[in-house]
Amino acid sequence: MADMERVDKETVYVEKYPADRYAVVTLHRPEVLNAGSPTLFRELAETIQSFEDDDEVRAVVLTGGNGKAFSAGADLGGMTFDNMGTCRHFIRLAHAPFEAIERLGKIVIAAVNGYAFGFGTEIALACDLAIASDKARFGLREMNHGLVPAVTITRGVDMIGRRRVAWMAYTSDDISAEEARELGFVNKVVPHESLLEEYTALATRLAKRAPLAVAATKWTLNKAAGGHYREGENLMPAIFASADVAEGRKAFEERRAPVFRGE
Repeated sequence: MADMERVDKETVYVEKYPADRYAVVTLHRPEVLNAGSPTLFRELAETIQSFEDDDEVRAVVLTGGNGKAFSAGADLGGMTFDNMGTCRHFIRLAHAPFEAIERLGKIVIAAVNGYAFGFGTEIALACDLAIASDKARFGLREMNHGLVPAVTITRGVDMIGRRRVAWMAYTSDDISAEEARELGFVNKVVPHESLLEEYTALATRLAKRAPLAVAATKWTLNKAAGGHYREGENLMPAIFASADVAEGRKAFEERRAPVFRGE
């Protein structure tokens, strides 16, 4: 493998391979299965944005640093929503990585190595391409906590269809990697032990594509997709400030089923 340059941050680390012109960004909160947090959202967004003017990086891989998890969702235990302003701030932070991926004029590949629930499913869906380990599992678990999978609703309907998104959102049922491929969530499923080899080969190959053509193709695809992440962002503050979300967090911490009242 080519020479590698590594940068460690609090919640992610980056491995750059300048000779092959790609980088691997690894979510690294292993103690909580790489669950999203304000710090992770910020560091991931900043990292993705940093590649825009980096001539040594023409393709990016996003994966999880825990052997069994890509990202198991959002870290509900660390969330507090005291008022509407707090809610809006958190939502902007949470959506920043999605917008960074959308705006980056380079290919971002999700290499889903394990559990991908909530945020994990949605950030994989936001990437331009996705490869999954045969041990990966996907699911939109937001409604279990009184929340809304806004990113998948605004962008996933065009990709996999309204009824498929509706089923996953309303039921919160998990699906296997193969089911995710059949639905269109991922492009390819590979044996778990082959994932590193597969994403390395793909990133190396795609990094050789003409940069201007890649950027133009990505812009056109995103334009054709229609729904923008801001649309989902506008839905969320009132939801996050609701009593139902407070109940969802409390139930999660107490390991019991929530009782929602529509308040």
